[in-house]
Amino acid sequence: MKIGVIGLGTMGQPIARRIARAGHEILAWNRTPGRAEALPRESAVVVRSAAEACQAELVLTLLSDDAAIESVMFEGGRLISAGMPGLVHACLSTISDRLARRLGAAHEAAGQSYVSAPLFGPPDAAAAGRLLLVAGGPRAAVERIRPVLEVLGRVQHIGEDAAAANVVKSAGNFLMAAVVESLRDAMHIVHAAGVDPREFAGVVTQSLFPTPVYQYLGGMLAARELQGGTPLTNPFLKGAEQSAATAAASAVAAPLAAHIATQEAARAPRSAGQETAKPPVPQ
Repeated sequence: MKIGVIGLGTMGQPIARRIARAGHEILAWNRTPGRAEALPRESAVVVRSAAEACQAELVLTLLSDDAAIESVMFEGGRLISAGMPGLVHACLSTISDRLARRLGAAHEAAGQSYVSAPLFGPPDAAAAGRLLLVAGGPRAAVERIRPVLEVLGRVQHIGEDAAAANVVKSAGNFLMAAVVESLRDAMHIVHAAGVDPREFAGVVTQSLFPTPVYQYLGGMLAARELQGGTPLTNPFLKGAEQSAATAAASAVAAPLAAHIATQEAARAPRSAGQETAKPPVPQ
């Protein structure tokens, strides 16, 4: 299959390499052209524009956020893939359900299909084909591209509404944001009681929550606590913000999501001494 890949960042590079090595023809585009150099030359062609990458059967977008997707896919206010009937666009980025609906409507009007398939898993899982892809969109479109997506990992189709997959991704990241905030508060409490927060992190990760997420974040937050509580920006805040926005639009109560999303310290601009943890899974 001829596949356009737009975005060759932390996740885009290993994904494009894996798909190319599975025998698919890749049309790769990135704002920084040098990132495409690591792709297999025999099966990947670096194109000059995102629109050229859409001259394919399937286009995958792996860009950072709503603003990046909108600026690329709606350049000049027009869908750049228009004129390619039958194209399937699968957005693997973490975007809002609002943007997913806009993309779905634009592709439908162009005689194309849109699938949201946000990723769960880190870059090494992408390289090894161990991701979880939560897919939302027309079943026929999902089944058509399933063989490609399954090169990357397990595919779970959750329904015909593409935006629902983005709600699931945001909700997952909201849970991660809650982990950061609850661990941060717990570290403050045990440290104030004279307990080494590293000992507490060991208790939590060995018995209560023996998972990579708690192990990574527990160690990071314990170290920050011992250094005097140096602020650490919650790397999953966007998930809480998107979940709170979805809840408000749906008239559903989600007080914890709203509380985390609006915390003054977390929303303030980063100072010189403030650091953002590298999340153990992509945002």
